[in-house]
Amino acid sequence: MNRKFKFALFVLLFAVQIIINLYFEVLSLNLDLLYLVLVYVSMKSGFVKSLVAGTLIGLVADYFSGNILGVFGFSRTIAAYMLNELSRRIDLKNNFLVFLLIALSLGISNLIANLFFLFILDFQFNIYLLVYQPVFTGIAGLLFLKALKSRKHLD
Repeated sequence: MNRKFKFALFVLLFAVQIIINLYFEVLSLNLDLLYLVLVYVSMKSGFVKSLVAGTLIGLVADYFSGNILGVFGFSRTIAAYMLNELSRRIDLKNNFLVFLLIALSLGISNLIANLFFLFILDFQFNIYLLVYQPVFTGIAGLLFLKALKSRKHLD
């Protein structure tokens, strides 16, 4: 993919994430599209770039959540580390493994954030953030992956 297409895709995902957080939070359709950007950066970039991207994307998620600043920054940094290490060891051509990588790493990241919220704010565990959001984000990641692979074959 060329740089202009990547940048346009990142801007589109960021804009759609803002729209989802502002207007569709009540519909329980809160996909984490910024996490897909983190997955891409962690799989394609080096160790330091993926950790920096994890921290920045986590801080943006903290801003959207309106809670304590740094909780998602920390949990997304750990997820970026996991994604960077695991992407070197698994076959990324297998769609099921990519889905599991996205869903499990987002689930672990949300679990870490929920533990912080539990200890700090007495926040109850939210099954939606631990199960549904990772599964829906993994499905969205697979759909993006399929669209990009088909676009690559059409060019």
